[in-house]
Amino acid sequence: MALQGPRYPKQYHRTEDSLTHPNLRPDTRWGFVIVRAVYGPSSDALWTQWLELFRTNVSETLRLEDQLELLPRHEITIIEDEATLAGADSYTTRRAFRAWVAADLPQRLHDECLEESGGLTQVRAKLLSNDEYNAPNAIHPVSIVPPRWQYCIFVDQDCLRSVEKGSEDPDMQDPALKILTTYWEPEEEGGPTEEFTQDWDGGETDDGAEEVGWMYMDMTDYVAV
Repeated sequence: MALQGPRYPKQYHRTEDSLTHPNLRPDTRWGFVIVRAVYGPSSDALWTQWLELFRTNVSETLRLEDQLELLPRHEITIIEDEATLAGADSYTTRRAFRAWVAADLPQRLHDECLEESGGLTQVRAKLLSNDEYNAPNAIHPVSIVPPRWQYCIFVDQDCLRSVEKGSEDPDMQDPALKILTTYWEPEEEGGPTEEFTQDWDGGETDDGAEEVGWMYMDMTDYVAV
């Protein structure tokens, strides 16, 4: 698969650990940011349905695992802007997510951690820049915090289609979501063409070892990530 993300068995203590992370202030939330990439009257109802299914899945999964105490600290943060994100590919989505991380993460860090990372201005610059991941001997801020600031959920047309298919086919009741990593190799100027992006169906290419920075997953697997 394309994305080398946090794939491990359902160990909910990992979520609990992230809520008391030593580099973060108290009252930290968990849960991936959701970026909406499909807009228009034809998609609004499916988007609303997808979100409702997502909320239900989180609460039901935690209930079944006897971990409902984690639910009040699960936060659904949505990035949506039709002007800039309608039809967005993974490159555009990644830049929008980085901008959110740069605005949100610094205020979550303990003062000592913020200063050790170079101070507010430098931390925000690192969070906005992909190049900082590849700087020699550099420690990127998102590498020392929980996955909430490392990955986001990218809801595209295929995710919404999976909701439609689920209502039509009993064997396809689990909607899809697309998980995307903020860490990626330096992007070529201009990014890929839409045709190039769409050919990478499911986050895979003909080369099984090649990574593209995102992958589809079943909604029911979300809480385990």
